[in-house]
Amino acid sequence: MRKLIYLDGNSLGRLPARTVERVRATVEQEWGQGLIRSWNAGWYQATARIGDKIGQLIGAGPGQVVVSDSTSVNLFKLAMAALALRPERDRIVSDVLNFPTDLYVLESCIRLLGGRHRLHLIPSPDGMTTDQPALFDALDGRAALLTLSHVAFKSAYLYDAAAVTERAHQAGALVLWDLSHSAGAVPIELDRWGVDLAVGCTYKYLNGGPGAPAFLYVRRELQETALSPIWGWFGRRSPFSFDLHYEQAEG
Repeated sequence: MRKLIYLDGNSLGRLPARTVERVRATVEQEWGQGLIRSWNAGWYQATARIGDKIGQLIGAGPGQVVVSDSTSVNLFKLAMAALALRPERDRIVSDVLNFPTDLYVLESCIRLLGGRHRLHLIPSPDGMTTDQPALFDALDGRAALLTLSHVAFKSAYLYDAAAVTERAHQAGALVLWDLSHSAGAVPIELDRWGVDLAVGCTYKYLNGGPGAPAFLYVRRELQETALSPIWGWFGRRSPFSFDLHYEQAEG
């Protein structure tokens, strides 16, 4: 068989050798034999357990990363939560190198919030890199949220995430990074950089496979004040009480 050199990991990571047996065990044993009992044998806790493992790759301490949903859904949840934490501000800052889906999600947030916010996109001087002085100038007293792709999908441009995050915080804005094109490929230190929020996928450099769920990061200090706009069963305090009104769970 001809040897294959696979360079297109930006779209789908390679299949790890151990994954075949692991998926087979999930299907044949955990589902096939364990049935509903497998929920109490690690399935229910998997989102947090695997989230902590991903946290080791992105510089996040335990209890700040969970695996869930898609990147777009997670971006929507965190963007809406961030804007609610800065109600007096009306600007969302991003740039033209951001992944288009991220911008669509931000536009939907603006529409759902009545059109009060404005999406301010920083132009690129060459289609490859960002205009950092212009980006920093846009971070003023109106900026509620800065959100960027840590690595630009068009050019592989890598932002100085620490410096950008620090500048946004100086302006009083929250920061949301999309790590889809950087997690598993470049060093990331979310806690050390002081990042507020982050999202990412697992099917690229983390080799999660097609249809694999995404992940989100919420800095520990924000977890009691940032409220998800989607109130679901597993997000409720004591979910198995089946009460009819929502009470946010801790963390």
